[in-house]
Amino acid sequence: MIATTVRRIAVLGLVAASACVTGRAAPETQGPSSDWGATLAQAEAAASQRRYAEADRLLADFASRFPGTEGAVESAYWRGVLALEPGNHDGSPQVAAALLETYIKSSGALPHRLEADILRHLALQLVAPSTSVASAPSSTSPSSTPSGASDKSADLKAKDAEIQRLKDELAKANDELERIKKRLTAPAKP
Repeated sequence: MIATTVRRIAVLGLVAASACVTGRAAPETQGPSSDWGATLAQAEAAASQRRYAEADRLLADFASRFPGTEGAVESAYWRGVLALEPGNHDGSPQVAAALLETYIKSSGALPHRLEADILRHLALQLVAPSTSVASAPSSTSPSSTPSGASDKSADLKAKDAEIQRLKDELAKANDELERIKKRLTAPAKP
C-alpha cells in the first residue's frame, strides 16, 4: 500500500513537472534585431512598389516599438532616404533633412553616417537652392564648428526660404479664391 501511494505521488509529480515544462512558452528567438530585418525588408518591398506611406509607417512603428535600438536609429536614416524620393508625395526635402539630422545626431555606430550627411546636405540644397552646399560644412568633417553654428544658419535659411515660398503660394491661392468668389457672386447678364 505504501508502495502504491509512493508510485501515485511519483506519477503525480512527473505529470505536474511535465505540465510545467510543456506549459512554458518557447524561448524568444524573435527580438528587435530579427524584427528589424523583417521590418526593413517589408519597408523596402513597399517602397519598391511605390507605397511610400506604408514603408514610412512600418519604419516609424518599429522605432516606436523598440526605441533606442540599432533598428530604431537606422529607421530614421531609411525614412529620410524615402522622403527624398520625388515620387513620394508624403515626403519632402525638409522632412528628409530632419530625419537624416536625427540619424546623424544619434549615438553609437552609424553605418550610414557619411551617406546621411551627404543626403542631408542635398536635401537642404533642394529646400534653398541659393544656399551653397559648401556653406553648410559636414558634421563629420574636422573643420566643423563644435556648436554647429553653420549648420544652424543653413537650417534657418532653409526654413526661412520655405516659409516665404509657402506664404507666396498661400497669397496666390487666396487671390484665386477671391477671383472665383467675385465671378460666382457677379449677377448673371440677361
